[in-house]
Amino acid sequence: MIEYTQVELRIMALFSAIGAAFSFLVGGVDKLVSALLVFVVLDYVTGLIAAWKTATLDSKKGFEGIKRKIVMLMIVIMAHWIDACLFGINTCRSMVIFAYMGNEGLSILENLDRIGYSEYIPSLVREKLAQLRTEKESLNK
Repeated sequence: MIEYTQVELRIMALFSAIGAAFSFLVGGVDKLVSALLVFVVLDYVTGLIAAWKTATLDSKKGFEGIKRKIVMLMIVIMAHWIDACLFGINTCRSMVIFAYMGNEGLSILENLDRIGYSEYIPSLVREKLAQLRTEKESLNK
């Protein structure tokens, strides 16, 4: 039988409570939420790698990225509760998740391009990414 220390038990209890609360708030961790979480993690990891490769790694930018991810999950929570309270279906939640997955997917492709794997991205997509990058740069000026 495995024996755990008090610290290990407290850590397990804390993470169990966080997981249960998250699952409750987003309406359950189904395939859509799991896919979104995978995209979020992939985006963050590829963003870190791209920043490291381009020598632009910055803890403030990383923290801003984490804050944006948390806000994104808060909006998913809001969409779930709008559905639960008003409609009784998951339409709003699903739409929000698909929109964020599309955005995260684009960001992952941009990060892969910055890392140096652009040859694996279809040319049509690369052209659109370049166009998006130009538009973003003109907005930031």
